Amino acid sequence: MKLQSFDDKVGSGSSIIHHPSSSQSGMAVIVVMTILSIILIYVVGNLRMLHHLSRDLKLVEQKQIRRLEGTNAPNNRLISTNRPSR
Repeated sequence: MKLQSFDDKVGSGSSIIHHPSSSQSGMAVIVVMTILSIILIYVVGNLRMLHHLSRDLKLVEQKQIRRLEGTNAPNNRLISTNRPSR
């Protein structure tokens, strides 16, 4: 049994195999790297904004806790009652 070589499978030049030139491959690499860079910029921007929002949320929470602690504190004022005058 004889194994067919690549040339026998392709034929005697009837079908032409096109390989992309090096400039086309290089351009594809540049396009892919550009797209990845844009995505990375968006991810970094979103992470930074998330950090700032988290910090702002903590500040608002602390302010609300301080405000609510002031309303829950017992009243230290003397409570005047209606006493009958003598």
